[in-house]
Amino acid sequence: MFERAIPITKFLLPALLFGYAAFANVDIRDKIAGAFSRLPTDGGSLSHGMLGDGLDALYKTELPHRELAFDLIGAARYMVLGEGRRGVIVGKEGWLFSDEEFRGAASAEAGINDATREIAKIAATLRTHGVRLIVVPLPAKNDVYREHLADPRYAEISRDRYLDFTRAMASANIEFVDARAALLEMKSRGSVFLKTDTHWTPLGAKAVADATGARAGVSPMAQYALNDAPAEDVRGDLVKFVTGRALAAAIGLADESITPQTASQTGSDALNDILADESFPTVLVGTSYSANEAWSFASYLEAALGSNVLNVAEVGRGPVFPMHKFLSNANGTSWPGTVIWEFPIRYLTDPALWKSDDLKTKE
Repeated sequence: MFERAIPITKFLLPALLFGYAAFANVDIRDKIAGAFSRLPTDGGSLSHGMLGDGLDALYKTELPHRELAFDLIGAARYMVLGEGRRGVIVGKEGWLFSDEEFRGAASAEAGINDATREIAKIAATLRTHGVRLIVVPLPAKNDVYREHLADPRYAEISRDRYLDFTRAMASANIEFVDARAALLEMKSRGSVFLKTDTHWTPLGAKAVADATGARAGVSPMAQYALNDAPAEDVRGDLVKFVTGRALAAAIGLADESITPQTASQTGSDALNDILADESFPTVLVGTSYSANEAWSFASYLEAALGSNVLNVAEVGRGPVFPMHKFLSNANGTSWPGTVIWEFPIRYLTDPALWKSDDLKTKE
């Protein structure tokens, strides 16, 4: 039924848009006339884009029902042209991708070199305190789900970037998890990334957590059981670059349902032993992939490692700020045995990633 509604919507939305445009322009016709009257009368003084810029500013400030208008325009553009606003790349069959995964091909090599150098320094610092660092480089969504891209060449670029980064870390003796292989293997069992969101699903997070546990190779201190939490409907964080929530479902960008999980120890003696010590054997550092409990990555790590995990990942800070914050706040008498650093590779092309202004919001 829904699939049949999409073609109807494809024609209905443009009709609504044009009808609304006629109404809106009549409603603000005096202001449009004023915008034209303020333009230079001689062609030589009329700079390129002056008229468009003036009308764009006018529409943004004076258009009636602005929010509805922008949502309607975005929905129509998506249905007719297969495009969104800056921030999203539209794929096939309702798949959306962050435009950050498509940027900076020319700067990727420098970004990889910088990241490898800085990570090696951090690993060396941690080693002086007897701490083991395991990096978890997260591949690009457009690499894992390349079949949903309009142009698969971008997936090849993302794949090569991931492989170049992991090779560089291997050469620098930085320990890491092959998260890409884990996600590709799990992909046959279910979705490992959300269609309309930047992030992974709980299934994807579990695949990488299990791979991390295998890489760590530590003896479990306790047994953990995974328990389903209440199901959640997730509005994809990329939908806002297309349209508003009211119209999203009508154009095939509905909320997606996930079932988070929590980890609980099954042995009371092991629990008491761990809680008796103020330190945590493992600390998780990273981005919203780790910080957001909906993805359950920290819980899956606890189950995979068999130990408590202190999660100091943060939303909206990128991968570097939480690590710098952890290092600056760490107490010399309570260092963990292992630090797991979740690191999305899309940040490798961020020129400000390792600069002092990395305290600014990056997600």
